[in-house]
Amino acid sequence: MKRLVIALMTILLCNGCASIAGLPEVDFEWFNITTNQIWVVDAIGLPPDATPGRLMPSPAEEPLHVKASVYSETVRIKDRIKVVWKEAGVQEWHGGLKPGELVPPGVLHEAEFDRAELGIPARLTHGKLRFTYLGGGKWRVKLYGPETTFEGTDVRKDFSPPYKP
Repeated sequence: MKRLVIALMTILLCNGCASIAGLPEVDFEWFNITTNQIWVVDAIGLPPDATPGRLMPSPAEEPLHVKASVYSETVRIKDRIKVVWKEAGVQEWHGGLKPGELVPPGVLHEAEFDRAELGIPARLTHGKLRFTYLGGGKWRVKLYGPETTFEGTDVRKDFSPPYKP
């Protein structure tokens, strides 16, 4: 029992040290605040594995309804970000994927964003990049986080919530 307590305390201290030491942490958060299920097929311009897959409907951007990917390294974001998804509508996707399917059937939708217009740097070391599907083909993209260093310069910009570009 004593060893378990020591091990837990060590883990807690190490997690605290990691955040204080300024180690990189970038989160990609995905929300769907519509009444329909959607399946995000691809997120071109973001790092691999940042795509959430199936997003269930939720009434608001609540932590219980988030799908997230966390990177413990500096990530690069391309100049153009394209989100490709399918919307289930009324029929939904009961049972998920069928054997052999990588993505459920349906019509593909796309939304493209300019990284610079969103105020997102090319290299991101700390912060949360939040994608929220609003319905009707519309997305809200926001950057939250403590501080970001812009590539090629010594300029730092504060991205503490609420960030307004």
